[in-house]
Amino acid sequence: METEVTSDKIVATAGELDSEEFTRAELADQLGVRPQDLKDGFKAARQSGRVEKIRNDERGKGIFRLTGE
Repeated sequence: METEVTSDKIVATAGELDSEEFTRAELADQLGVRPQDLKDGFKAARQSGRVEKIRNDERGKGIFRLTGE
């Protein structure tokens, strides 16, 4: 079964985290889904300008933050 995680759910969950910066894996863990289940919702959140990539960590994984839009 594929779990649909919307861009609104991505943004809401990111806002509930204890940190302003987050990874896809942290969001997936918080939502109880696999990171690949975030693909479409995460892409939509980035395209709408509500989530932006700020850098890569030491392993090359993306670090993101909410833009406040």
